[in-house]
Amino acid sequence: MQYLNPRVLVSVDLIRFTMKKANLSKISRVLELGVGDGSIVKQIVETLGIHCDIYGVDIDEDALKLAKGKGILVSRADLNEDKLPYPDNYFDLVIMEEVIEHLINPDNAIKEVHRVLKPRGLLVISTPNLGWWVNRLVLLLGFQPYWTEVSTRYNVGKLRRKLNEPLSGHLRLYTLPALTKLLNLYNIKPIECKGTTYNNTPKVINVIDRLLSMRTTLAQILVCIAMDFK
Repeated sequence: MQYLNPRVLVSVDLIRFTMKKANLSKISRVLELGVGDGSIVKQIVETLGIHCDIYGVDIDEDALKLAKGKGILVSRADLNEDKLPYPDNYFDLVIMEEVIEHLINPDNAIKEVHRVLKPRGLLVISTPNLGWWVNRLVLLLGFQPYWTEVSTRYNVGKLRRKLNEPLSGHLRLYTLPALTKLLNLYNIKPIECKGTTYNNTPKVINVIDRLLSMRTTLAQILVCIAMDFK
């Protein structure tokens, strides 16, 4: 059985929940922004068991070649400044998994999502949570919250992190209220948000993390599904 990233499982559950709640019967076009090699969007579509056209946008040419090899209709664009190469009201579902925190200009990306989504189209978005319970604890102790970076060369200021550990490239971090408010400002209304976790913590902390992730505001990762209103 193929391993599914925890946030993929949450994303699928949220899509199913919202389609049933909003009486949405069909998804014919799906777009992933920051598609990478295409594995995430393919997992979501295959787990949902739907047949649709899959599109992907990324700035990385090598990643786009890999995604194209998976049958994804790819385009290159910079989400910070470019207009997406698609008509208005074109997609039933847009996916942004672990992308928004890397953007210099997230407003351009969200504005474009609003433009290309059909009325009552869905956006699934996930991002690390600045308000993660561990971040709250380490900040109280005087350390830098995880996923924040104050240097482009060194992983500095974090508890139990070495200076030469890889950087994430995160430019902006969101709490749940900040993320949902931003979406609302572009007439993309959050329907449901859930928390989930990575498998990147010591075993004891991971058990606690899974329990506390049931409270979305304390979770390591935020996953939200929202509906576009024109």
